Amino acid sequence: MLALLWLSMPWSAVQAFDNYVREAEAHLERAAEATVAVPGGLIHDWSSDVFLPGRSAEQVIAVLQSYERYGEIYPEVMSARLLAKDGNRFRVALRLKRKQVLTVVLDTESAVEYQKTGEGRWRVSSRSTKVVEADGGDHGFLWRLNAYWTVATEPGGVRLRCRSISLSRDVPLGLSWAVKPLLRQMPQESLASTLAATVKALE
Repeated sequence: MLALLWLSMPWSAVQAFDNYVREAEAHLERAAEATVAVPGGLIHDWSSDVFLPGRSAEQVIAVLQSYERYGEIYPEVMSARLLAKDGNRFRVALRLKRKQVLTVVLDTESAVEYQKTGEGRWRVSSRSTKVVEADGGDHGFLWRLNAYWTVATEPGGVRLRCRSISLSRDVPLGLSWAVKPLLRQMPQESLASTLAATVKALE
């Protein structure tokens, strides 16, 4: 078992993440596949899309908004609560379990906004407002997690695209060979799992 040092979230990493997100949100249509080192942290920026034949944008939105069912739909979600709703703005609490050799349980809260951008077209922005490890520790597996969905009707179905931007700890030099691949794989595998589970819920 790998032993990771606890590492309090450095303010420089948070500032770098906020700056990165501002730039990314101006160009969300771009494909992303990168892990970027910032002072004290790593920003993971990944995107993927899938075409769902015979489905509508409204059906996709209904699944994304069914927070009470997230524990059944998404393998990483242990529990989910809708904290508040104001029109197309939601506040949501999720307990997540991520496992990649090491297992971490995270309590998260997010502000989610749904925007209808045209007929059969939606944009969904989910920005984390709280991410803490459930046991009170801070190993830095995940400090921030934003997700951006676009849902677009196309002939014969709907295209669903998700871009995930997250912030984790950087890795001490002596452990980088063993741990950095895990921190890179977690966001990619989480994104793939989320898309696959959404597709399954729509079948």
